[in-house]
Amino acid sequence: MTKTTKFITTVLIAVVLTLSACATADKQKRMNSIDIALNDFRKAVRWGYFEEALSFIQIKDYSRTLRNPDYLKSIRITAYEYGKKHFSEEGKKLNVTALISFYNVDRGTVNDIVEDQTWWFDDDQKRWFLDGDLPEMVR
Repeated sequence: MTKTTKFITTVLIAVVLTLSACATADKQKRMNSIDIALNDFRKAVRWGYFEEALSFIQIKDYSRTLRNPDYLKSIRITAYEYGKKHFSEEGKKLNVTALISFYNVDRGTVNDIVEDQTWWFDDDQKRWFLDGDLPEMVR
């Protein structure tokens, strides 16, 4: 093997390693940013800031419509926690279970719901969105 061939091989290996490190870093950034999005969405719902929570929702199926958040006026969230997260292979989709406890002021009842959520990463906006709706807490 000539010096030129060795040099070219070394450069190519360095380029491949650099590119794979960048891809891994991007995936890690996405995975870290979902924790922030989940926490911010959870806090918005937990404290009744439903208009703010709506900013995290972007339904991929445009034939579906969102519920009007007015139905939540008589609901007080008492707990909102997430279960285990399941990422897609490329790290651009997340399935997670939300465990929500709430009090219905009108009915004087306390209820718990389990909600499966799908979050997806938008490459253009560089942020996560919930492909769903506000939790349905009518009982």
